[in-house]
Amino acid sequence: MAAAAGSVQLMAAIPPVKRTKPAPPPPSRRHKHGPNAYVAKILSLGEVWRVVQAGVGPDALVAWVADQQLGLITTPQLHVAGVRRGSVEWRLATGTLHRRHRGVYLVGHGILVPDAVELAAVLACGASTLVSHRSAAALWALASAPAAAAEVTVVARGSRSRAGVRVHRVAELEMPDRGQKNGIPVTAPARTLIDFAATASRQEAERAIAEAFALRLADTAQLIAAADRSPVRSGVAQVRAILSQPGGPSRTRSGGERAMLSLIRAARLPTPRTNYLVAGYSADFCWPDQRLIVEVDGVPFHSTRSAVERDHRRDLVHREAGYEVIRFTARQLEEAPVYVATVIARALDRRTRG
Repeated sequence: MAAAAGSVQLMAAIPPVKRTKPAPPPPSRRHKHGPNAYVAKILSLGEVWRVVQAGVGPDALVAWVADQQLGLITTPQLHVAGVRRGSVEWRLATGTLHRRHRGVYLVGHGILVPDAVELAAVLACGASTLVSHRSAAALWALASAPAAAAEVTVVARGSRSRAGVRVHRVAELEMPDRGQKNGIPVTAPARTLIDFAATASRQEAERAIAEAFALRLADTAQLIAAADRSPVRSGVAQVRAILSQPGGPSRTRSGGERAMLSLIRAARLPTPRTNYLVAGYSADFCWPDQRLIVEVDGVPFHSTRSAVERDHRRDLVHREAGYEVIRFTARQLEEAPVYVATVIARALDRRTRG
């Protein structure tokens, strides 16, 4: 009787449908290599019910819902589609459903497509849930994905963390802090950077901020505004410190380049432009006013014959443009940092005086 009462309540919550204009049957499945193959659309129970009213059978409807939701479907959606508890258990036993979280299933196979980990976490926690923190940074392509649980923020609800999902709770989240990526609710880039900075290292946070600037996902004004909206959040102090440093956040592409930037700052040398375009070629570190370029040669990227020829051609172009070019190896940077800093300091002094 309790199950029947629950079904009655579920159906009562679904808005009535005008039978004079039934919904069309589900559209054909998207091609797996098409431009929208991994763009999700979270379906409401009302949308599912309208397709039921069009006469679509349970199996076709389950496939259609999963196609919209990156292969995922929830227990309420299964019930509205006509798949009851006993049928769900049978599908789990036969491998046509695979449990991802409590109340969230993969349809047809257990292989997750891109972004399905994050969407499954959102579906598991329900309405007012957004991907956040490191998971959001990964979704925006600003950092690597977390190794363990997907991280989400739940607004004004009591959802708890569970296996595979780490829940952060907030009383409210203003509209400028909300976003969407590939159809998945996610914290806006500026808010994501603040949450990410709460647990990331200084280098990770700086790289993510610089990457967001380069991708035009956020700018200084948006970051400051996001910090002002949540001044007591733990990531705010680190974000403000990165924004206030000379030259702002720097975008570097390798461990050697990050180490060089740290050395330049520790030696209190003038802040260079990083990955700066000169005469059509990128320079690792450039002081345009002094017309000085410093390059860092890492073994994986500079040891092949083609890489050496490429670097030689780039140096020739830069010198023809009037720049002095100095190259250091990653080993020099690691074993003789004082020597490296001294050579750069003398070159800057010479170029400034000359």
